[in-house]
Amino acid sequence: MSETQCYIFIKGHAGFVDEIVLRLREMDEVEEANVVTGTVDIIAKVKGKDIQTISNVILSRIHKIDGVERTSTHFIVPT
Repeated sequence: MSETQCYIFIKGHAGFVDEIVLRLREMDEVEEANVVTGTVDIIAKVKGKDIQTISNVILSRIHKIDGVERTSTHFIVPT
């Protein structure tokens, strides 16, 4: 069985975006984390064993990073 992957769109508080990206890039589950323009500040590509594993990373680690205002998770659907 292959790994589950998703994109997480992150809105950060002003002045925290660079630090959020640095913290995300330290996580083993995060393949990429980039600052973007538009309605969100950061897009991170995250991998995990399954949806539950990724959900735990989001709730217990990503949401606890100082400056994270909200997230929106978009799972990649294999085709």
